[in-house]
Amino acid sequence: MKKTPAFAASCLLTLALPSFADTFTLKDGTKLEAKVLSEDTESYSLEVQVTKSIKDERKVLKSEVVEVQRERLDQKAFEAIAKFTPTPDLMTEDEYAVQIAAVDKFLKAYPQSTKAKDAKVILDTLRAEVLEVGVGGVKFGGKIISKEDYQANAYDLDARVLEAKIRKLGTEGQTVAALRAFADFDRDFRTSLSYGALTPFAKQLIQNHVSESQQFLATLDARLKERQTGLARMVSEDRSVTDAAIKEQDAAIEARYKSEKEARQVWVTTSPFHKASLEDASRFGQTELARVSAVKTELGVDGGKAYRELYTAVKNGSNAATIAAAVTSAKTALVPTRYSAPLEAEAKDRK
Repeated sequence: MKKTPAFAASCLLTLALPSFADTFTLKDGTKLEAKVLSEDTESYSLEVQVTKSIKDERKVLKSEVVEVQRERLDQKAFEAIAKFTPTPDLMTEDEYAVQIAAVDKFLKAYPQSTKAKDAKVILDTLRAEVLEVGVGGVKFGGKIISKEDYQANAYDLDARVLEAKIRKLGTEGQTVAALRAFADFDRDFRTSLSYGALTPFAKQLIQNHVSESQQFLATLDARLKERQTGLARMVSEDRSVTDAAIKEQDAAIEARYKSEKEARQVWVTTSPFHKASLEDASRFGQTELARVSAVKTELGVDGGKAYRELYTAVKNGSNAATIAAAVTSAKTALVPTRYSAPLEAEAKDRK
């Protein structure tokens, strides 16, 4: 993925080096986290941090101050970049660019900091990794996989990457997105090593989604009645505004449902007050759960192995007969044509 300067610049705004305050201890024991706006011989004019989001301007006599603890700006600023490494899996060039710019900014702001050496180590790590990613490599499983290694194992690695994405979505509560991703996974990676590992997780996601939809259906009438009762209790003006907002929301949900159905989306977005979407989720979920449960997760054929053998045959200059046999094995192993077709094309003139 190529760098997008505008993207990197905009994201860098969220990684700006933080602003910090000093701590003032007063005679009565009060501690003030504050930024000095100005001072004279007798007092400080302070911007006091009351809460995380509320600040107040305050004048404090120096005679009332027992101690001032000056904030180490470089130490606090380093905390913002120290978490960049180790980098997470599947970072893009744009994401690396944002972090590299933030570390550069720290080093320019605090070149003499005791943390400068550590910052340079972070910078070197980021630059080394982005060089690999920039030419087609990927970070996965905590390691940088070179372009060559990725290409030789693309089928299994893509399966593992999608498996990780599905698990993350499901764990974060993005159930419908996870189930849609699993539909793609189930279509393309049935003969991967990841399939057997992911299936129990996917089955649990489906079961949970079905149960939730059925629970919403069972309580729908009561909840609709309760919503109407709540509207009736409001004063006229509030009732009109709220009723209009509910109708607008319901219309948007219905429009989205129709759009997804027209697009033949099997896992539609559900809504607690939308009966059709809940019925669809319950019905399709039960059918899908039965189907997935019946799929054998023990590999009869290994798609990853079949792909690697085809890749190796083509890259090693094997003859047409050897490549034809490898292509047949890949097709038997249900390796999608997007993996095999480029290799077939590369070897089409072999004798």
